[in-house]
Amino acid sequence: MVSDDAAALLTGEHSDLLTQCESAPCDRFYVRTHARRRWCSTRCGDRVRAARAYARKQQSATPAQ
Repeated sequence: MVSDDAAALLTGEHSDLLTQCESAPCDRFYVRTHARRRWCSTRCGDRVRAARAYARKQQSATPAQ
């Protein structure tokens, strides 16, 4: 059953791999399968990278005073 699998994931030997997505609006958890993985999905990662690029573009567009 799903509830048994969830309980095993939370209390089992791999429970330290359960990580929260680092994307600000996302509240999902995922099993970290790679050390460099920071987001639950490609979509969340793309959203974070796009926001960073937009912020850099906005910062370079403002004139220095």
